[in-house]
Amino acid sequence: MRWIPGGTFAMGSEDFYPEEGPVHPVSVDGFWIDRHPVTAAEFRRFVRETKYVTFAERPLDPTDFPDADPDLLVPGSLVFRKTAGPVDLDDLLRPALAHDANLLSLRRDGWRTSATPGARGRSSRRR
Repeated sequence: MRWIPGGTFAMGSEDFYPEEGPVHPVSVDGFWIDRHPVTAAEFRRFVRETKYVTFAERPLDPTDFPDADPDLLVPGSLVFRKTAGPVDLDDLLRPALAHDANLLSLRRDGWRTSATPGARGRSSRRR
C-alpha cells in the first residue's frame, strides 16, 4: 500500500458546461491505495468480506439534484465503449450517450443495460 497525502484543489470549471461551475476549493483527506491494480476477483472478495457498497450502487439524494426528475435519480454508472470511428468533439449538441456509452443503472435486481441496442435487461452482475 502507498499513502497519498490529503490536500486542497480547485474543483469545477468556468469554461465548458455550466453545471461544472463554479470553481471552488475542495479538501480531501489522505488515503491508502494499492501500488498495483486490483483484479475483479480481489474487488469481489473485498466487497463480500466488508459489505462495501460502491457509489454507483448508493441511492441518490434528491436534494443534491433539485431540478432533476426524481424518477431518473437511480444509482448507476457510465461505461464507455470504443466508437466505430472518429468523434466530432466540436459538436456539443450531439447526443453522446446514445452513441458513445452504455448507461447502466442499478435496480433491486442488479445491473441493467438500459442504453444498449437489443439489450434484454438481463443482469450482468454476478451474485
